[in-house]
Amino acid sequence: MKLLCPRCQSSAVYVMTDSTNHQLVDELLSPAALIGLGVSLCKPFKVHPVIGVVAGTAIATVIELTQANAALPMLVNKQHRCDDCTHVFSTIK
Repeated sequence: MKLLCPRCQSSAVYVMTDSTNHQLVDELLSPAALIGLGVSLCKPFKVHPVIGVVAGTAIATVIELTQANAALPMLVNKQHRCDDCTHVFSTIK
């Protein structure tokens, strides 16, 4: 079923995505970045770097598990934009 614009009833509607922010957050919260952060934080506090590796791995695992469980496939809020009237609206799919 084709989505129609609620303002002008046009079918020239597309989904708006903000992939650059998602990619940046994914890179910052990646396991490699978190492990590197854990190791680099251990140096000024004079703690063994293995503790930083373990802590970074644990935090990365918790983040990945919460992201996987937080997504509800039935309630996804998407923003759409009409090419004809430039109206932006949301749908819950």
